[in-house]
Amino acid sequence: MVTDTQQLRTLLGQRLEIVQEIARLNARQLQNRQIVSGLELEVMLCERDLSQGGDMAAVAGRLEQARVQRDTAEARLAEDESELIEWHRRLDAVDRRISGS
Repeated sequence: MVTDTQQLRTLLGQRLEIVQEIARLNARQLQNRQIVSGLELEVMLCERDLSQGGDMAAVAGRLEQARVQRDTAEARLAEDESELIEWHRRLDAVDRRISGS
């Protein structure tokens, strides 16, 4: 027979795991935001270099690469956000069960 205390301990353990995953995702999301910001800066620098002349082929290649990398990082950000929503939903469900205990 599972006691209320055992059930509460189980729920609190689940809650801790969920909070740790949310923290991990928040850290990853911050890192991806920093990456996106750096790549946006690289895109702007490439666009500036294109407007000023110079080695157009090399700059165009850098620009394309920066745009692809930025788009990839933005996609990771969207995935992070989707995962965070799901983990927050799980946290809310566990919190409701804990408050009902």
